[in-house]
Amino acid sequence: MYYRGIMPGRPFLVNGGLGDIDRRYQFCKDKRLDDVTPYPDLTVIKMNSSYLEVVDKFYSWKGVFTAFVVIWIAVLISFALGFGWLEIESVRDGKDVSAFGIFAVMTLLGMAVAIFFIGRFEWAYYTHYPIRINRILREVFVFRRDGNVLKVKWDDVFFTLGVDGRLWEIRGHVLGEDGVTIKETFALGVNDSGSDEGMRKLRSHWEFFRRYMDEGPASVAPYLKLALPIDGRRESFRVGYEVLASHFRHPDPVVALFGSLAWPFVAISSLGRWLAMQRSKVPRWPSDVEL
Repeated sequence: MYYRGIMPGRPFLVNGGLGDIDRRYQFCKDKRLDDVTPYPDLTVIKMNSSYLEVVDKFYSWKGVFTAFVVIWIAVLISFALGFGWLEIESVRDGKDVSAFGIFAVMTLLGMAVAIFFIGRFEWAYYTHYPIRINRILREVFVFRRDGNVLKVKWDDVFFTLGVDGRLWEIRGHVLGEDGVTIKETFALGVNDSGSDEGMRKLRSHWEFFRRYMDEGPASVAPYLKLALPIDGRRESFRVGYEVLASHFRHPDPVVALFGSLAWPFVAISSLGRWLAMQRSKVPRWPSDVEL
């Protein structure tokens, strides 16, 4: 599942050393990738001469788990009510209360409560966790789930690729004084498979950030077609639907045809996304970041 770093029980691994994958796929900040075209995807919130602000890795799939939670809670409660009704009818018929029936009702309701609390990571905190890269200060600001902000020098971040489930992503490791121990990790917004095309997409996404920092906003502005309308506000239902649907679009018409069959999944997930967004707080940067 694509929730490492935010889901209970699935944190980023810290206080350990860099792994083989980290070293193998490390991005060099001073190395221009001329074999790819900078690719922002649907991640940019704001871009100007001072900073570039983007969404986190969890934004693009937000709402899918909420939809799953709502469906399962509805199913579990329905079964619990069914068992409860059978018990009431049994008592009306003069029979004793069934221990199994009571156990079933309590178990189903307990499962519903457990799933609710597991799913809270999508709606009990923030609509998204923005990442701001300040070109003037050469610093990276990462909005954490608890509302605090990670502040680290761009040149001190170890950027590399990491895998979460079957999807790869661009991760930034904040290292300890020894230059090896990982103290904190964040991930940028684009994810893809480990195929050649997927890896190329991730390298293109990295190059968008690298050129912005190294060459300035003019070098990547032609590649930015759309900025997400979520600066200081919640997204609309339509924007949320488009973000989820974008995962199933492909330039190959054959692949795109199969992707179009996923619309029921997108529609249901969009409802979950809208619900999660309405229950989440809009992130606000502290005053020292806005300076």
